[in-house]
Amino acid sequence: MIAATTRVARRSGVLAHLGLALVAYVPFLASSPGDVAADTKQYLYLDPGRLLRGASYLWDPNVGAGTVLHQNIGYLFPMGPYYWLMEQLGVPDWVAQRLWFGSVTFAAGAGVLFLLRTLRRHDVGAVAAAFVYMLSPYVLAYTARQSVILLPWAALPWLIGLAERSLRNPGWKHPALLALVTFAVGGTNATALLFAGIGPVLWICFAIVVERRVSARAALATATRIGLLVAATAAWWVAGLSIQGRYGLPVLDYTETVKAVAAASSPIEVLRGLGNWFFYGRDGLSSWITQSSQFQEDVWLLVATLLLPVLAFAAAAFTRWRHRVYFVALIAIGVVIAVGTYPYSDPSPIGRAFKSFAEGSTVGLAMRSTPRAVPLVALGVAVLLGIGVSALLARRAQLGIAVGALVVIVAVVSLPPVWSGDYVGDNLKRPEEIPQYWLDVARDLDAKSHDTRVLALPGSDFSAYRWGNTADPILPGLMDRAEVERELVPFGSQASADLLIALDHRFQEGTAEPSAVAAIARLLAAGDVVVRYDLEYERYR
Repeated sequence: MIAATTRVARRSGVLAHLGLALVAYVPFLASSPGDVAADTKQYLYLDPGRLLRGASYLWDPNVGAGTVLHQNIGYLFPMGPYYWLMEQLGVPDWVAQRLWFGSVTFAAGAGVLFLLRTLRRHDVGAVAAAFVYMLSPYVLAYTARQSVILLPWAALPWLIGLAERSLRNPGWKHPALLALVTFAVGGTNATALLFAGIGPVLWICFAIVVERRVSARAALATATRIGLLVAATAAWWVAGLSIQGRYGLPVLDYTETVKAVAAASSPIEVLRGLGNWFFYGRDGLSSWITQSSQFQEDVWLLVATLLLPVLAFAAAAFTRWRHRVYFVALIAIGVVIAVGTYPYSDPSPIGRAFKSFAEGSTVGLAMRSTPRAVPLVALGVAVLLGIGVSALLARRAQLGIAVGALVVIVAVVSLPPVWSGDYVGDNLKRPEEIPQYWLDVARDLDAKSHDTRVLALPGSDFSAYRWGNTADPILPGLMDRAEVERELVPFGSQASADLLIALDHRFQEGTAEPSAVAAIARLLAAGDVVVRYDLEYERYR
């Protein structure tokens, strides 16, 4: 009897994972086949081997006439090796990219199944919870543009599940696994990882204070093991971040402000899985995220995205489960953090305190992207919905299955790209093949002396070309020779950044003197000048 039950449970688990994989991979592969999205770093697709070779150094001669970067080191694992392997296997860039998107999404859903199985929940409710979390609208602000920031989102349920297993099984195995997960997902964005880290920390605190099932001494021993191992596995990117902060420009001062981040992070938007300021922005031609207009204008989509948290709160109120207080608290804490200083002109007392902290210190400014705490909210909503479905299943099996199916349907409806096939917007893609004239230019420049760099004019906030959007300029990914141009965020030294901005400003305003280019090029140690006539300049300036 026990063996038969185990086989049924295993078969159900396999089917659940297959269902998650189907929904995770197929919509991405069906979205803009043949086109490569301008995701994360274009050099992952142009030449991942070159990116990996450069990522082992904190000095990058290809940015801002030479600068100290910390983010490139994060591509040493896992994105860099993944794309390098796909290239060696001859997988087309667009297919490799969609498989990456699907794998991150599948990892998030499988993580919820792992968490609930750890909590001894492995029924229809657990599957429904996995779908709800995996299909959170939160992903739209990052998929096809900055998918690397989704790694902590995918890792969150795994971190909580491994924290629970670490408490149950004293020793180093599960803390080591938890540390390896943070090693895999934390190399490029500390803020997203720190917010995800609230999940396991809060779990350990609840086990001691609220549920009182673990002694403070035992929990402290577990937390110490986890802390030591996480610190060891994070040292590689923490060191890079520290060195960049000491020797590089204060990049935080030139990127989004606390006021900009707070523009859209209302409690309602956060509960919907949204609230990221970037999701609502526009350039000169279109929305940054093309799907955003649907979420702002379609009433049915507003209802669908609000229905899930409403049902989750109802499930919390009417079901009895020892861990429900934790997930309610996870939602509450996630909302408070994600809302941050909204509304900026008159925030709450907590928001006012954070506003003062964020605008008054470098550490605070680094934490300004508070909507990256939305995964805490999304996971709390998903798990509470799953537990509600499980409660119905225990009382009336058919009703529980029907409600579970309904929850999954609402989750799918709440993320239109799953069924509309437009995960990759028209403003964020390019053909698989780079135009031949760019390949010819890169080959010609690379054949010349590498004692000088290449100056590209005019500059652009992001590199959007007539033939497609790459976000990053493509020349550094096509040649080994150093290149310099004006981009949105200044890098390098203050002097070189100011010089590039001053030069490019004159081109943008139509007041440049061509005779001055050679003199400035010599100051930048540039031996060749490339004039980019194929920029989609009206998108930015």
